[in-house]
Amino acid sequence: MELRKIAILLLLFLMCGLLFSETIKKTEWLGKDKVMHATASAFITCWNYGVSRDILENSHKNSVYFSISLTTLFGAGKEFSDKKNKKTKWSWQDFTYDLVGISCGLILINNLR
Repeated sequence: MELRKIAILLLLFLMCGLLFSETIKKTEWLGKDKVMHATASAFITCWNYGVSRDILENSHKNSVYFSISLTTLFGAGKEFSDKKNKKTKWSWQDFTYDLVGISCGLILINNLR
């Protein structure tokens, strides 16, 4: 169990390090924006789970489904809004990082709660 907590903390430190690193060049798959997508999705997944489990008093399984569904909807909605904006477009890379963040959020939920 302690090894899982250490791995999760290392993952979080890596994401924070990438977020504040000035050496990462912007590419389609790397950059501060991608780390922000993953971090925000992980946070929103954990938040949605907490609301569903603790406030709405749903089961663990239903809370996981709720948090995955709502966070995916937020990510797709954000990308759809980018598509409608003239300056930006739909980004499959951003959406992929949203899904990575959801996965990280589920790891956090299953190991730290």
